[in-house]
Formats: sequence, structure tokens, C-alpha cells
Amino acid sequence: MTRRKSLWRLVALLFALGLVAAACGGDDDDSSSSSGDGGGGGSAKEYSLAYVGPLTGDAANLGIYIRDGAKTAVQEFNDANPDIKITLKEFDTQGDPAQAPTVLDKYINDDSIIGIVGPAFSGETKAVLPTLEENGLVMVSASATNVDLPNVVPDSKSFHRVLPDDKAQAAGVVKYLNAKLKPSTIAILHDNSEYGKGLAVDQVATQLPSSIKVVATEAIDPKSQDFSAAVNKVKAAKPDAVFFGGYYEAAGRLKKQLSDAGVTAAYISGDGSLDAGFVKAAGDAANGSYLSCPCYFASSASPGKLGEFAKAYEKLNGNVPGTYSTEAYDAANILMTGIKDGNTDRAALRDYVEGLKKVDYAISKDVTFADNGNIEAQGIFVFTVKDGKIVLDTATDDL
Repeated sequence: MTRRKSLWRLVALLFALGLVAAACGGDDDDSSSSSGDGGGGGSAKEYSLAYVGPLTGDAANLGIYIRDGAKTAVQEFNDANPDIKITLKEFDTQGDPAQAPTVLDKYINDDSIIGIVGPAFSGETKAVLPTLEENGLVMVSASATNVDLPNVVPDSKSFHRVLPDDKAQAAGVVKYLNAKLKPSTIAILHDNSEYGKGLAVDQVATQLPSSIKVVATEAIDPKSQDFSAAVNKVKAAKPDAVFFGGYYEAAGRLKKQLSDAGVTAAYISGDGSLDAGFVKAAGDAANGSYLSCPCYFASSASPGKLGEFAKAYEKLNGNVPGTYSTEAYDAANILMTGIKDGNTDRAALRDYVEGLKKVDYAISKDVTFADNGNIEAQGIFVFTVKDGKIVLDTATDDL
């Protein structure tokens, strides 16, 4: 981890500036549009991958970062392999488990699609994974972290992800609480989603030591503009810290309403809140908040392949990489390397990914797959908001 620790210190400031400034709004893609068509001649063999996740809705920023990371990988692959042309087809789920099945048929019945970058979120992954399994379609998620996903389909061959799960993230959060914030009491809030509740209630709350007492637990409706019931409960409980499991838009509004009510507890949330949208929604109240993530960032100042990726991403997409961009780049490259090696139908590509162990070309982290589709790496990072900018505080391995 020594090399990564020094790398993080080198790129943290540049990442922070980019994350806050990245232009993620106003995406007009249809649910089945395509991207990454660069390269490839008229005689090239053509195959498609699907990006499945939000491009519109309250969590669109996170999905756009993933989509654009995959687009960067596709363009580079096509430029380097003129005899193969990969198309990335986009399917907008809004990150909603109820909407995800409504677009499922569009990519399941498209025979040109032989692999998926995604699904992006845990709830939608749970909703569609049985159908992916039935149709032999392999997925490599850059961002779905719920602990139970490998168990949705026992002995699944389709499920894979390239980042640690919520159990690992919660362990990092608890380690950070113990080492740096040192609260005696905590309130646990969540948005009742597969991801948010899973991280906050099922993982963070259950991993807390006896020295940290949970004094309030409350769910909010992320679609609501008024979180006064939860805010009043937290205010009455007077915790030293508040942990929120959910996505950046609701996380920011919740933080603002807590601050407006006079709650001064340390505020910490997870990877779903690690976005400039959190700062925008919370305003000045965002300052001093903490955001954790099992994800790895790149900037143009990063050495080696990380820096090359960041520059290519910026050139293609017009903004800097953000949350999950590097993981999406790795996910797409895993699938495309399999295609290049001759695994050019769904069954063959799924068997190829299922048989992978060590992925030597991954740039986001050490990617070594376990038998259940998880990866062995467990590294977690904690960011804080200073003067309206998200900056790296520490890797929990350093604590």
C-alpha cells in the first residue's frame, strides 16, 4: 500500500478541485443510445457492451462518471484494435430498482450485447441479476456495494464487481470514527434503499464497538424536501456523530437541515454521497462533513497509467474523472480483454470473467476476484469538505 498512499497525497488536491468543478448535469442520452464508437474499420468485427445505470434523476452524476469512464476505455480499445469495434450502448435506469426491470428487455434481447458495465447501484442489481444469470450475461459493476449481492443468485457466474463491499466500507468508517472522531454516541440515518440501509443499518451500526452507543435510528424519504421528523429526533438525541447511508442529493439536504436546526454532530456518509452534488445541496453546511469511499481516483497529475487515463478521460468527456470513473474503466477493460482473447459470445465471455483471478492491467486498485465475484482488496478512503471542496483526509489503512 506504500505506493498508493504516496500517490493519494500527490493527487488529492487536484482531484478535489476537479470533483467539485466537474460538469455532470444536463445529459440528454436516451435509454438505449450508444457511445464509444471511435476506431474500427468497415471490416472490423463488431460487438457491444451495455452501460446500465442512472443517466438522469437524483443520482445521475454518479452514473455519468461511470458511463464516461467506460467510454474512455472503449475509445482507447477501438483505437488500438482496428480489427474489432466495440460499441457501448447506454440504458438509463435512474438508479431506481423499480425502473431497472423496465429497460431490462432492451439489452437482454439485444444479441449484440455480450457484457455489462454495471448495473451501477445495488437495488437495481438485485432486481435484474436473476435475469442476467438466466440469459448468461456477465456483469462487472463499478459501484454496486451491497454485501448480499453475491447471494441473490447462489453460485452466480454472472455477478462481479471491482470494488470492496459495504462490509469493508463500514469497517473503514468505524475505524475512522474510533481513530479520529472518537464519538461516544451516534445517530444512524438512511434513505431506506438497498444501498443506504444496507450500509448504515446492516453494516456500520452492527460493527460499532460498545464504546459508541446508537442513540437514534431513522429512515428518510429521499424524494421529500422536508426531513424534519428525522432532524428533530437527532436533535433530541444529541449525538456526537451522525452517519447517513444514501445518495448525495438527499445527503446534502439532510446535512443542511441538521445544521439549520442547530445540530453540531460530526456528519459522515458513504460513497453514494461522494459527489459535488452533496456540496451543492448542503451549501456552507457541507464544510466539515466526512465522506467515505472504497473507490480510487485519478487526476492528470497521477503517475503512469492513472495519469494517462485521466488525461484521456478529460479529452473525451470534457471534465475530470469522478467517483467510480476508474472502476468503470477497469470493468470495461476486463470485458474487452476477454473479447480480444476470442470470447465473443455471452457464454464464452461470462466463462472468461468467471475464470479470472488476478487482473494485471487494472488501474483503480489490485483487482483479484474471489469465487463469489467480489474482489479481495479492502482499501477505504475518507474525504472531508473544506471551503466547499472535497479533499482527501486519509486512507483508513493509514490509521
